[in-house]
Amino acid sequence: MIFGNYLSLSSIVSVVLAAPPLLDQTQAGPTKRPVDAGLTVAERLSEDPTVSVAVIEAGGFYELTDGNFSQIPAFYAKNFNQTPTADTIQPLIDWAYITEPQLATTKGYHQRWADLVGDRSWSWDSILPYYKKSVDFTPPNTAKMGVNVNISYDQAAYGSGGPLHVTYSNYYQPMNSGLIRGFRALNFSAQTGFSSGRMDGYGYLAVAINPDTQIKDSSETAFLSQAYNATSFRVYQNTIAQKILFEGKIATGVLVETAGLTYTLEATKEVIVAAGVTRSPQMLMVSGIGPQEILAQHNIPVIVNRPVGQNWQDHCAFEFQYKMNVGGNAALEGNKEYLYQATEDFLTTQTGPLTNWGGDILGFEKLPSPYREALNKSALAELAELPDDQPKIEWLIASHGPQMATSSYVTFTPAILAVTSKGTIGLTSANPADNPIIDPKTFSSPTEQALGIQIYKRLQEFVNATGLASGPELKVGPLNTDAEILEGIKQTGLPWYHGVASCPMGKESDPNAIVDTNGKVFGVSGVRVVDASVIPLIAPGHSMAPVYMVAEKLADAIKRGV
Repeated sequence: MIFGNYLSLSSIVSVVLAAPPLLDQTQAGPTKRPVDAGLTVAERLSEDPTVSVAVIEAGGFYELTDGNFSQIPAFYAKNFNQTPTADTIQPLIDWAYITEPQLATTKGYHQRWADLVGDRSWSWDSILPYYKKSVDFTPPNTAKMGVNVNISYDQAAYGSGGPLHVTYSNYYQPMNSGLIRGFRALNFSAQTGFSSGRMDGYGYLAVAINPDTQIKDSSETAFLSQAYNATSFRVYQNTIAQKILFEGKIATGVLVETAGLTYTLEATKEVIVAAGVTRSPQMLMVSGIGPQEILAQHNIPVIVNRPVGQNWQDHCAFEFQYKMNVGGNAALEGNKEYLYQATEDFLTTQTGPLTNWGGDILGFEKLPSPYREALNKSALAELAELPDDQPKIEWLIASHGPQMATSSYVTFTPAILAVTSKGTIGLTSANPADNPIIDPKTFSSPTEQALGIQIYKRLQEFVNATGLASGPELKVGPLNTDAEILEGIKQTGLPWYHGVASCPMGKESDPNAIVDTNGKVFGVSGVRVVDASVIPLIAPGHSMAPVYMVAEKLADAIKRGV
């Protein structure tokens, strides 16, 4: 029997569908969110020499289990499996989630969050220091990019001296001039990034990579490596948490299993669940905290009856692909000569396309005229409930193409940021090793569908303005009527891997809330959730920065004893 002050269930998964590497990998670029929170909060707690911290980790080190694909920015997309099969699953990093059929934020978003949970400490001015705390920002190295380029950024929006490196790729995508031309033609304003509480216009994307090596940084490289210097810190690799143990309604530890051996880790202070938006609700439910009707189906004794897993939200995105008339990342897989030169550049000078996930520039906008006027009254009414400064659409463009491509492609991926649908996480059994039932209900609401149709029409205008496409769209082809557009974009739709709110924070009187504003689970003592699942509203941007912010803020709360 092993004793500890804090137990952190940090390991288990990223946010949705095809799960990511198991030890908190932070992808460089806007990808599925790994569990950044667990190792962040564990390291912060281990800074106190009077406490001991145990991390229960279902997997191992991604450098060993997935090698280059997990470390080199250009290969980030290799860990996406929209339809997992025996040939595409990497079992050492992938939970092979299959759904049921079907960074940045704004000041207004945080005010809405603070109002919803009744706690001003979640408003923009209060949480900004926590956004900065994890980060060590390095300006772009334009000399290594090899082009005459001026990248605008707001250094005051980033932190310095934190464990996590944030900077820019040393490769400037050749398509960027076309994208800037397109954004300007559509009246987008140039921004100095998207970390200052404002998200409209276009700007360059800062990513979590090491400025010296151009290898992806993560909560493992940043926080775990630092935590190992603390003698109180211990990681139990390849270990599955079976359930949280209680005496009455007081958590006493966690039942775990390693290589067939079952044993108990006791917690004299708290059990901290940081298993991600899908596994955190599953862990609560198999431990007896969740909807009574779901627990009864699996003969799980009910400790607390609350709607765990019932309010999940994620962005919905759509992929449209074209052959491109300039170079990019697509040919890295199928063109051996191109890959060889890119490898040489990466290893010798830390430059070239391998340092880049596939894109440099993002765009955000509210739906402009005449597309907004084409929405019905119901959709307009739902959109009017969102903060005035919240964008409705993200434009992400990458030089990606089909597998084994030998020439250049560009993929336009617009995403709906005005989410009005809610999904669910359920149980297949009482065994936590069995994947949960994931029904994101992505793109299921009439408002999202109405937005999707107008986004497709806006896409035609954008693609033409960039001048990058050298042929027709390749995934769904031309779509004309609204009915054709709706069916076509459903075929190319995908979740945006930014899931939140499966264990949302709020007031105890809120029937949807699972935890309070310090992450403590209602109805029990000694259990706290610290990850994306507690974020009560989906952000109008990417989820990496909010997850680190939540971990930093709640780690501070734990250390202060609140």
